[in-house]
This record gives sequence, structure tokens and C-alpha cells, in this order.
Amino acid sequence: MKNKTLAELNEQFKDCPTRTSEYEIKGQKYIVVSHFTGNKSLNDTMYAYALNRAMNEVLHRIPETA
Repeated sequence: MKNKTLAELNEQFKDCPTRTSEYEIKGQKYIVVSHFTGNKSLNDTMYAYALNRAMNEVLHRIPETA
């Protein structure tokens, strides 16, 4: 399978919804653009979320926010 260039990926997913988030780490500002392409398995995502939440509850950790 051929790896696609950034330009090819931009063209392929240009109509997909996006979300832009800003983070600051040690004084450096980072901008992250998430592209929602629909390629992620909802079942796998929900399983990982549930597992993470259950482990946090059992280990008395502060829950991560989504």
C-alpha cells in the first residue's frame, strides 16, 4: 500500500468535519487540527473508553475528560 502525501490526504478528507484545539506545554503553544474521517471503529473506541474509565475507578485515579 502506497503512503499518501499530505496534499493527497488534504484533498481526500477536505469535506470531513474538523476540530481545532490549542494546547500550551511548557510555554509553547501547539495547535492541533483533528479530522473526523469516519474510519475509526465505534466499537473499538467505546471499548477503550470503557476500559480506561473502569481502570481509573478501580485504581482511584482522577478520570480523564474527553
